[in-house]
Amino acid sequence: MPKIQAKLPAYLAEAFEDLYAEDGLLVLGRGMGLFQVFAAFCYFYADYKCENGHVALVAAEEKEKECDRVRKYDGINQVSMGSTKPISKSCTSTVVRPLVFILGLRESECVSLMNQLQAWGVDPVILPTLLTSDSGLAQDRAAMYRRGGVFVVTSRILIVDLLNQVVQGSEIECFLVYHAETITQLSTEAFILRIYKNQHGHRQIVKKDDIERTTELSHKKYSTVTSAAGAIKTFSSQPSDLLDGFAKVDKVLKSLQVRRLYLYPRFHATVADELDLYQPQVEELHVNLTPLMKEMQHAIASAVQTCIRELKKATTLIQWSDPEVSIKNCLTKNFDNAIYNQLEQEWHKLKFSTRQLVTDLRTLRKLFQFLVEYDCVSFYKLIRNLRTSSSNSRSPSMWLLTPAADLLFRKAKERIYVIQRSNVSSETVSTPSLIPILEENPKLKLLRKILTEIQADWKDKNLNESKRIIGGSQILVMVKDVKSLDVVKSYLVQGKDRMMSLRWLNYLEKINERTRAVIKDAGISTVLGDESRLLMEEESRLRNQLFGNRSRGMKRKRPFSIVPSWLKQRRKVNEEMNRGKLAIPHNSSIDEAIFETEIEYNGEKNDDENLEDYVDSESCDNEDLLFTAQPMREFRVALHTYSDVEEAGYNLLLDSVKPMYVVLFDLDAAFVRSLEIHTNSLYHDTKSSTSNVKSCDLSLSCKVYFMVIKNAAEERSFLKSLEREQNAFERLIQHKKSMPVSATFLGGTSQEILQARGNYDGTYSSGMLPLSVDTRSHQFQRQRRSDKERRLIVVDVREFRSALPSILHQQEMKLAPETLIVGDFVLSPVHCVERKSIGDLFGSFTSGRLYTQAESMSKHYKCPCLLIEFDPDKSFSLQSVNELGGSIKQDSISSRLSLLLIHFPKLRILWSRGPFETVKIFKSLKTNFDEPDIHRAIEMGKEDSFEAAVEGSAENEINEAARDMLLRFPGINSNSARKIIDRCDSIAELVAMTREDLKSLLGPKIGQRLFTFFQKKIAAT
Repeated sequence: MPKIQAKLPAYLAEAFEDLYAEDGLLVLGRGMGLFQVFAAFCYFYADYKCENGHVALVAAEEKEKECDRVRKYDGINQVSMGSTKPISKSCTSTVVRPLVFILGLRESECVSLMNQLQAWGVDPVILPTLLTSDSGLAQDRAAMYRRGGVFVVTSRILIVDLLNQVVQGSEIECFLVYHAETITQLSTEAFILRIYKNQHGHRQIVKKDDIERTTELSHKKYSTVTSAAGAIKTFSSQPSDLLDGFAKVDKVLKSLQVRRLYLYPRFHATVADELDLYQPQVEELHVNLTPLMKEMQHAIASAVQTCIRELKKATTLIQWSDPEVSIKNCLTKNFDNAIYNQLEQEWHKLKFSTRQLVTDLRTLRKLFQFLVEYDCVSFYKLIRNLRTSSSNSRSPSMWLLTPAADLLFRKAKERIYVIQRSNVSSETVSTPSLIPILEENPKLKLLRKILTEIQADWKDKNLNESKRIIGGSQILVMVKDVKSLDVVKSYLVQGKDRMMSLRWLNYLEKINERTRAVIKDAGISTVLGDESRLLMEEESRLRNQLFGNRSRGMKRKRPFSIVPSWLKQRRKVNEEMNRGKLAIPHNSSIDEAIFETEIEYNGEKNDDENLEDYVDSESCDNEDLLFTAQPMREFRVALHTYSDVEEAGYNLLLDSVKPMYVVLFDLDAAFVRSLEIHTNSLYHDTKSSTSNVKSCDLSLSCKVYFMVIKNAAEERSFLKSLEREQNAFERLIQHKKSMPVSATFLGGTSQEILQARGNYDGTYSSGMLPLSVDTRSHQFQRQRRSDKERRLIVVDVREFRSALPSILHQQEMKLAPETLIVGDFVLSPVHCVERKSIGDLFGSFTSGRLYTQAESMSKHYKCPCLLIEFDPDKSFSLQSVNELGGSIKQDSISSRLSLLLIHFPKLRILWSRGPFETVKIFKSLKTNFDEPDIHRAIEMGKEDSFEAAVEGSAENEINEAARDMLLRFPGINSNSARKIIDRCDSIAELVAMTREDLKSLLGPKIGQRLFTFFQKKIAAT
C-alpha cells in the first residue's frame, strides 16, 4: 500500500485504488473528501523518492520485466549450449521524475492543495509548480518540463505549448483533471487530452482481478502506468451537473478520453460503514420566524407567483414543461437555469418587459435569502435601494407595482419603527410619535443563547479537575459570507442594542441628508411631513444617546451620494469578467442595491468616532474580519465563512482549529460531511496511538449545533440540495449499469466530427448516407487529402478560450499559436479575421474596441474580415425584426454595423451559424491563396515591424486624416475615394489636377463638381 493511501479514510483509499488501477471519472458527493483523493494523487506522483510511490512502482515493474527477459534469454542459452553459468545480468532501472499536469484548479484551490500537501509533510522541493503567464518564456517552461514534476497549469498555456511542441504528449506521464463536470467536447481541456492521447496512444486497460492473477506482476495489487501508456485521472463532486442535458455523462467521459465511472455517494456501503461508526454529537435547534418576517416571506412568494404567471402569459408559444419552474423550487439556482433553458432559443425575440420578468424572478429569489441573513435595517435599506434603481431604469420592475410589494415594504418598515398618534380627546389634535422597534434577527438571538450555554458548560468542565480542558475551548462558528460575518461579529462584540442603534443611526443620516437637501433647494421648512420631522428628531436623540457630547462635532467625511473608489474598481472588474458572455442579463438592479448598502456601511465603519466602539481597532478588511484560533487557555470563538474557505479547505480548517464546539449559523451540506470525516479521523488516530479509546471519548467528541429556521427559504434550499444530489447518484447508478462502451470513437476522434469534415466514404457508392460508417463491420475509408490543400492558420493565443481552435484542429488544420496584435486569425497574406461572439460584439461596440480593431486590420491587410459567430443552439438572428427600422439608431446593433462599414469600406463581414460553419468559411477563404507568413503576422501592428524597418514606410499605410478629409469632399463616396487613392499620393496632387483629369477619373458630373469646389473662393468679395 502506498504511504499516502494510509492517510486517507477507508472508502477514499478504496477510491484511490480503483482510479489508479484504471483511468476513469471519480464522482463523490460534496464534502466527501474528493479534494483529499486529488491531493493524494499529486503526492503519489510527485514523491519520486518514496518506496511506495508511483515512480518506485514503475521502476520495480520495469526491473522485474527486465529480469524475466534476462532469465528467459539465459535459460535458452543454457539449454542450447549446455552451460551452467548463473545469471549475472544486473536488473537495474533508472528512476525518472514523471511529468504530471493538473488542469481545472481554481486559484483558491491551488492554495488549498499546497496547504494540504504541506500538512502531510511533503518536501517543499517536490511541491506542485504553478505556471501562469508570468512564468517566463516558452524556453523557460521547456527546461522546467524536462526536469519533470507536477505542474498546475492553465489550459491556454498548455495547449499553446503542445501545439508549439514545447512539450510532447509522449513525455507526459499523467493528467489530473479537477471539476471534470465542466469539460465538454469543444473545451480547451478536451482539446489537450485529445492531443495527448493521439501522441501517446490509448492506454491498454488492465483490471485489478487480472493483475492479481498475473504471475508477471508477482500478484501485485496495483497496475503501474508506464510512459508508453499514459494516464488520465478525473474528479468531480457535482453529480447533478453530469445529468444536465441529453447523455451528458457519456459526452463528458468521451471528452475526457476515459471509460470508467466510479461513484461514491453518501449511501455507499463502504462510506456508510466508515462514517456512521463515529458520529459527532449533533443538536438541531429550530427557531421560528417572527410574525412580521412570515408576512414578508408570504409577500415575496406572492410576487414570485405573479411574475411566473405573467412570464407564461407573455410566452404563449413556449411549452413550460420543466417542473423546476414553480414556486416550490424558486429557492435555488436551478430555478434560474430552468427558466434560461426554456427561453434560450427565443431570447432575442422577447420583449424587454418579458426579459425584465426573468430578472425580477432572480431578484425575488435572492430576497428570500436576504430576509433571513440580513438584520431588519439592512434588509429595508436593500429593498429601498432596489426600488430606487428600478424607478430610474427604462422599464421598472413589474413586481414593485403589485400589492405584495406594498405589503413587503410596509412590514419591513414596521420591523424598524412605527408612528403612533395619541388622541387625548376629540377636540385636541393628535400628536404623532416615533417608536423604534429594531426587531432582532431570530438566528442572532439563538446564537447568543448557544454561546452562553457553551460558556457555562466550559466553566463547569474547568471547575472539575478530572474534566479540565487543556488549551482553552475552541468554538467554530460558520457563516455564509463576509456580509453575514460582519453582522454576527458586530452582534457578538457590541450586543444587540448597540449594533442595531448604530445601523439605525446610519439609516437616519442617509434619509435625513436627502430631506435637508430638499429643504435647502425649496428654501422653506414647512414642506416637512410628520414622518420626516420625526426621523430628524430621532437622529438627534439617538446620536446623543450613543455618543453624548462627542456627537456635536461629528461630521460625515463622505456624502452618501459619492461612490468610493474601491466600488468603482470592483464594477470595472465585474464588467471585464462578464465580457463576451451572452445569457440572461446580469441582475444589475439587485447588485446595485447591494452595492449601495455596502457603501453606507463602509462609510459607517470609516467614522473615526464610531470605529473604536463598533469593530476591533485593527482593520475592517475582509481578512481581518476573520477571527483566528490561537492555542490560548481561554474561551475563544473563531468565525469563518464558507465562501472564503471553500470546500477544498474544510478539512484543513477543522484540522487546524480542532474545535470542541461547532455552530452552523448557515447550513452547508459539504461542511457537515467534512465534520463527519474529521470526527472519524480523530477516533482512528486515537485508536492507533492508544488502546483505551473510551478514556479519550470526552476530549474527542465534537458537539455540533444546527441552527435551522422553520419553514424558511434556508431550510428548504438545504433539503432540496440533498434531495437533488441523492437523485442524481441514483440516476448515475442506473445509467452505469446499462452504459455501453463508446462505439463512436474511431482512432480517438468522434464519428460526428469525422462525418462533418467528410473524411468517410458512405456505405453505398454514392456516399450520401447520413451514417458514413458501416456499423456492422466497423470499416471506413478515409478520403485522400490533396497535398496542395492549404491548412496553416495563425491563431492568437487569446482565442484558445473559445472552441474554434479545437474544431480547427479536429478538421486537420495546422495551427500556429502566436501573440497577434492585429486580428485573431490570419488565413493568408491578405486575409485577417477578427472573431466576435454575439456578446463580445455588443461589448466591443460599447467600449469602442471594434473601431480600433477594424482600423488596424484595414491598415495592414487587403481583405480585413469581421467574423460574427452565433451560438449553434440559438436562433441565427442578430436582433428581432420588430426592432429594425429605416433610420439610424444609436442603440441599434444593425445601425452600428452599417456605420462601421461606411467608415471602413474594405471591411468584410462573415456571418457564421457556429464554429463548424466557421471552419468551412475559413477553408473557402484560403482557397487559391498562399499560406500566411507567421513572422509577418506577428510583426503586424508593431512600430518596429519588419516591413517598416526595411522599406522605411509600409506601402499600404494610409494617412487617416487625409482619408477622412477626402471622404468629406462634395460628391466623394467610398468608390470614388478608392479611385483617387490609387491615382494620387496626396491631397495636394488631387487639388493640382486639371478639369479634364478629374472628369476622366471620377466622371463628368463628380469631376466638374469637385473642380468647382477647389476653385471657389473661401470668402465672397
